[in-house]
Amino acid sequence: MSKVGLEFLLNTGGESEGLSDSGVENFRDKPFTAVARETGQNSRDARLDLLKPVRLTFDVVSIKSSDFPSIDEFRKTARLCLKKATRPKNEKEKGFFEQAVRALDSSEIKILRISDFNTTGVRGPCEEGYPFHALAKSDGVSAKEDVSSGGSFGIGKNAAFALSDIQTAFISTRYKDAVGIEHVLCMGKTLFISHTSEDGKERRRKGYWGKTAGYMPLDNPSEIPKWLLRDTQGTSILSVCMRDNRADWRYEMVVAIIINFFAAIERQEMEFEIDNGALKINRNTLQALFQDSKVLEAVKQSNAGVAFETAKTLLGCLIDEKTTLTILDVPGLGKVQMRVLLRDGLGYTIGIIRNGMYISDNLAKFNEPFKRFPLHREFAAVIEPDTKVEGEWFKRLENPQHDDLSADRITDPELRALGKRAFERLAKQIRERIRQLAKAEPTSSMELDELNDFFASDQTRQYDDEGSETDPKALKPTVIKKSPPKVRRAASAASEEDDPPIPGPGPLPPDPTLGPNHRQGEGTDSDITQPGPTPRPQPQARSVELEGERNLLPDAMHPRKRRLFFTAPVAGSIKLQVEATGLSNSDRLTVVSVAGGILNNGSIEVACKKGERVTLDVEFDTPYVGPVETSAVVTPIIPGATG
Repeated sequence: MSKVGLEFLLNTGGESEGLSDSGVENFRDKPFTAVARETGQNSRDARLDLLKPVRLTFDVVSIKSSDFPSIDEFRKTARLCLKKATRPKNEKEKGFFEQAVRALDSSEIKILRISDFNTTGVRGPCEEGYPFHALAKSDGVSAKEDVSSGGSFGIGKNAAFALSDIQTAFISTRYKDAVGIEHVLCMGKTLFISHTSEDGKERRRKGYWGKTAGYMPLDNPSEIPKWLLRDTQGTSILSVCMRDNRADWRYEMVVAIIINFFAAIERQEMEFEIDNGALKINRNTLQALFQDSKVLEAVKQSNAGVAFETAKTLLGCLIDEKTTLTILDVPGLGKVQMRVLLRDGLGYTIGIIRNGMYISDNLAKFNEPFKRFPLHREFAAVIEPDTKVEGEWFKRLENPQHDDLSADRITDPELRALGKRAFERLAKQIRERIRQLAKAEPTSSMELDELNDFFASDQTRQYDDEGSETDPKALKPTVIKKSPPKVRRAASAASEEDDPPIPGPGPLPPDPTLGPNHRQGEGTDSDITQPGPTPRPQPQARSVELEGERNLLPDAMHPRKRRLFFTAPVAGSIKLQVEATGLSNSDRLTVVSVAGGILNNGSIEVACKKGERVTLDVEFDTPYVGPVETSAVVTPIIPGATG
């Protein structure tokens, strides 16, 4: 049996190595978020059965310190490093190793175990060129075999170290080789500082737990502790001496998962379980989690409000039946899917997604930050590569944090120039498609009566021949062609209070007392009407569409008051009613006073000339600041008519 233990690399060059590691420091600020994001994308890319989702579990397990492998070696090395950190007064390293010693001296070791299922596992052996070697013993090397996979830089594997108080993680995997034979591999890795071991040898900062000969992983199931051994195909990563967190780590994980993987979850490509299944994140629970009070509290504590609302909006774009799907054909890049949903309240939200994971909201490095959309309707847009071929291009341009795209990351000059041109074309096509779908072009003119004091009208325009300068009021405004008024429900000529007409009984029968020459309807001598002039026809009230209608709140502090403007289409007496506009119907507003007209039984009456611009100041019986409509009937003035 091979010797198993914790062994640090020999420092034959006498190099001094500190605690900080660029790969780990990238995730130090938000380790729980980083672990959820990085392990999630690694597992997503190793999907085994494409008809089933990848499942990830996040569980805290506690191991008695006596059952933890090589616990004495870990404790001794931590104390040696603390002793070295104390000498030069390095407060950061001293504080780290003081906490590491406390954690290792505890009676129980707390571990966060992240396990995936329906994945291929990390293929070995532990030799250069194989994924397991890249994951466990390489720096800056991706462990992915798929060219379009989520991990481009190979630093995401360091997220588990940022979550550990002793910067230690174990990797356990079960995989099948090319001929279908199952294998297991298990190994631990620790990042301390360079130090002198008990045997007087100089050691580097990096140590491995496993076979001490050659720093190799265990590959015999009988030698692997039961709590470390994988019994099904897949991979487990264990962060040892899990860092304490002021917030509930479970809901912080939930927030990070749904912000980053809402697309993969909705498409049933991924699902998650936290705390032994106490929290489940899948297609059936996703939308409810966006409303969960504990999730919202975690959003607040982690300052993730903007990202959370963005994810919620983009999810709506993916699932709404009114979303428009466009396939953009971009020269030099290929086909890119673009989904756009138009709706008030969405803001101007754009999300770039790859492999089901949210990447960015802009293409700023390609001259398109997507920040301003004047005269556009509010919208949400989701952009993602159509196939793995286009996905490879997106991968090349991603930064290590997977939240930005830039062609400058490509080292080959020709390929870099090609990528820059292709994504500049993509940015322009996205902008143009949004313009086609969402930009609101002006279609009609509108009279702004409240600006009359600042601009001349036809009646006030005059010329000053004596002055040397042109009177601003003499400048002739540009004539704007008005569109036809909108068709709206007109008011009935009779008010709501009028009684309906009562039908007559019909003609009377002949009166036998009258002579045979008497015609029906004639009176007796005493009531015969004397001949006179023929009466003129009386004007009839009819519904009318007012022109140039507008209204405004003259004073925000007085919500009962409203100013109405309109142009009379005919001369006559106009009777108006004001209604509060609703989604399906309108409710009449009670007017209690009016300036510029007469109030009659709750309706407004005003005498107008044809083409006259009318202004009315009205007051309602209750405060109301919403939209209003007016309905009107007019009794026209007939030329030559007398009263």
